Order: sequence, then structure tokens, then C-alpha cells
Amino acid sequence: MGPIRLRACKAKGSFITLAVLSIFLIGMYASNPACVQAAEKGEITLTLISGWRINEGGNIKLLELVKRVNEKGKGRVFIDFKGGPEVAEMTVGPKLVRDGVFDFASTTPGYYAGMCPVSVTGYYAPADPVQLRKIGYFDLMDEAHRKQMGCAFLGMVWRGEKFTILSKKPIRSADFKGWKMHSIPIFTAALKYLGASTVSLQLPEFYTALERGVVDAVPLPMGMVPLDNKLYEVSKYILHPPIPITTSNAFLANAKRWDGLPSDVRELIMDELIAIEPEVFEFYTNIMYTAEAELVKRGMEIVELPPEEAKKFYYAFTDYSWGVFVKKFPKYGPRVYEICKPYLQSSTK
Repeated sequence: MGPIRLRACKAKGSFITLAVLSIFLIGMYASNPACVQAAEKGEITLTLISGWRINEGGNIKLLELVKRVNEKGKGRVFIDFKGGPEVAEMTVGPKLVRDGVFDFASTTPGYYAGMCPVSVTGYYAPADPVQLRKIGYFDLMDEAHRKQMGCAFLGMVWRGEKFTILSKKPIRSADFKGWKMHSIPIFTAALKYLGASTVSLQLPEFYTALERGVVDAVPLPMGMVPLDNKLYEVSKYILHPPIPITTSNAFLANAKRWDGLPSDVRELIMDELIAIEPEVFEFYTNIMYTAEAELVKRGMEIVELPPEEAKKFYYAFTDYSWGVFVKKFPKYGPRVYEICKPYLQSSTK
């Protein structure tokens, strides 16, 4: 069988939330023979992988983008979605795009920060991807990704949710000494500033790590990730206020492959990507608290930090973290901070 083509199919029935409908559509696109057909002869075929399993929330707008490009580019270009971690592990996928094994990856900087360290600023930058493109953040990321890992940074198809911390016992203070927490480069500076000891895990390991006590708590997006991975079964508490950072997707392309495409193909893909970005932000922002409410229904409890502790917590993930980035990434950190600073909320220690 040839590569699949995602195209529109009619779904019957009503669903409680847009998130539920979208997950249904993902499954339908992936499994319904009526929704697939082979790439046409003569089309430019571009391969795509994702950092998330096919039925996970991070793919919702990605698959919409693929569908739109394949419909508008029929006969000219075809994006062949190969799959998620079952095809390439989360942290391996970006390397495979860099090396030209695949053409595109929808991923997150936490999975490849070793290759392009300044990419982690995406979590701390202004939340709206439309604004990020307007102020030149995407252009700067494209420059950094090209020079440091041979990839073009094209935009975002997942952004909007803030982060929180799920824990087995309630967090009552911003003093994290004695806490074992999962961390990736996006969290490490702030968590260590607050005193936590950190362990690096991959998403599929969260459940078992919490269950077995490898970690006491896991920072992660507030939205569908805890639901997708059933973390409500092995954790009890949701920390508030949310961590003041935003889910940061990176839609990457192998730079040589991207630059070598005909201009009309690049334009078509970019037009559809730019068109979907406002929808991306609205969608994931809207489902953030809906998903959290569902976690509460399933037995989790929200714990609020006292105001003074919340200030310390907020400082760690704003002013302090930006200070670390500016010093740690001398080539790009100051430039990124300069364009983002007017749009950032500040904090005092």
C-alpha cells in the first residue's frame, strides 16, 4: 500500500467538546479506509513524523494542516505522515530530520534542545504564535535552527496551554528541596533554583515513574497530556498557579530539502501553516481548563500556593529563567530576549 493521504470525511454524532471531536477525527483519519488514498504519480512527496502518538492531542492541528496541504496541493505536493514515536522516538525524530531521513517533524524543543539550545526560549516567549511571527521570533528561530542543527523552523501547530505540576502529595511551598521532579532543559533552571532534584524522563515513562516513586512530581502541559496518558491514576494534586510558560511546538524541515523545493510548494505549505496558527492558539487555550476540569472529575485536586510562595514560584519561571537564558546562550539569548521583552510580564523576587 502506498503512503496515506488524509482527506475530509464526515463524522456523525455529537461530542461534548471540540477536543473529543478532534481526537475522534484523528482516529478516523488513521484507521478508516475511506479516508486514505495513495499519493498521485508525479507529486512531490514529503515525509513527516511527530513527537506524539497518532491519537494524542499534540497532533490535532498537525493533521488538519496535512489535510489542507494535501487537498490544495493535490497533484503537486503530498505530505506523507509516517507516524509518531512508534516510527522514531521523541528525542530521535529531530535528529532524523536533520540527517535527511525524514523531511518534516512536528516536535517540541524539549526533545532536541541539545542541538539548538536557544529553542527552549519558545516556552517562555509571548504565548500567541501570530504575535511571535509578527515580532520576528520565528525568523530568529529559523536562523538558529539552520546554523545549529541544519533544520528550517517553519512555525507552530501546537501552542496555547500553560504548564502545571502534577504530584503525588500536595505542594504547599515554592521551596522544592526534597522533591524529586521530572525535568527537561525547559524546566531545569527554574526547578533547581527552587531546590528540586531532577530526573529526565520521556513522556511514556511518566506513568510508571510516578507509580513507582521514581519522581514525586511531573511538570507538563495543563491540557490533554495528563488525560492522554492517564496520569490521574498515579498522581493526586494539580499545582496552581500554573507555570507561566506555554506549550511550544516546532514544525521543522530539513533545511536542504526545504530550500530545494519549488517556490510554489514552499509558498503553499507556508500559507496553510500561517493560516492555521491563529486556530492553533485558540484551540489549545480553550481546552486547557476544560481538560483540567476533567482531571478534577477523575479525582484530582487543585492546590493553590499561598501568595508569597506563588511570587517566588513565578519569579523562578520568568525573570530568573530569562536571566539564565541570556547568559547561557550568548549568541542568540540576548537577541531573543530583546524582541520578546516588550511583550513579557515581569516579576519581582
